[in-house]
Amino acid sequence: MKILFITSGFRAVYYFFEQSVVKAFQNAGHCCEPFTVNKGLNALQLMKQSMQPDLILAMAGLKISKPILEFIKQTKVKSAIWMTEDPYYIDWTIPLITYFDCIFTIDQAALEQYKKLGHPHVYHLPLGTDPEMFHSTPVSEEFTSDICLVGVPYSNRIELIEFLLQRTDYEIQVVGRGWGKHNNEWIKNLNRDIHLVNAWVNPETVVNYYNGSKIVLNIHRPSDEKYNKNRTGIIAKSINNRTFDAAGCEAFQLIDSKEELLNHFEEGKEIISFQDKNDLLEKVHYYIAHDEARKQIAVQARKRVLTSHTFQQRIDHLLMKVQAII
Repeated sequence: MKILFITSGFRAVYYFFEQSVVKAFQNAGHCCEPFTVNKGLNALQLMKQSMQPDLILAMAGLKISKPILEFIKQTKVKSAIWMTEDPYYIDWTIPLITYFDCIFTIDQAALEQYKKLGHPHVYHLPLGTDPEMFHSTPVSEEFTSDICLVGVPYSNRIELIEFLLQRTDYEIQVVGRGWGKHNNEWIKNLNRDIHLVNAWVNPETVVNYYNGSKIVLNIHRPSDEKYNKNRTGIIAKSINNRTFDAAGCEAFQLIDSKEELLNHFEEGKEIISFQDKNDLLEKVHYYIAHDEARKQIAVQARKRVLTSHTFQQRIDHLLMKVQAII
């Protein structure tokens, strides 16, 4: 197939997502040409005319202009969109579904909403991971910790990190833009410091933090975070891509429980979830004290990623669904 791939228009981690998508199409023997949304409608029309694609695939879709959406809808080429920020911007994604033949979403709750609105072809498709990038590797001391969290400071993440600082003496490392002011408060109020990288860090470096930590703490974004565009308060049911990335590194992770988690990993064998802060504390103590149990779970998690959760497998599944309706 020839795929015209409309990229998200976002920077940072999306650059790596989109590279992985293009590579997965090419590995499967397809031609995939990326198109940047800010080039505009005329450039897209010319690309479509010269390429004659079999499929137009958009990623995220949040930055696609109305004229481009109208062009996609009126063209006779099959179209699909991969909603990769669901359900946190669902106020903005619901209006997009009428423009595409197939809807793929990373979240089961969002899928249910799109189906309720009457779209005939909606599928659950989580983001995957690139096991060549996210793999086990030795790291230097600067990347080591007892507990590591990578991500921006959402309210629930701040609360749990503060709780662990109050209740434990473990070495905690936090990596992500926006944590600096919270660290200053913790130093002042708790007389505790953390290892802080107050910046967005590229995936190749994130690999080192995952590999250097005894426990990777994976806490999902709240459905009611103030920055969301989710007026109806749809609560996410599915797990984030960080789950697959950390598992790909053969890193042990503690993850806040999600309804869909058990569809992707076996609890107790491949991953450990927690229900609340006290459950988290108990499991942190246990798994830091039990190296072999922790390492065995991490080994099984990577095995599961390799068999079920790579970008290649995601793209193969996407094409199977698209081709079934052509």
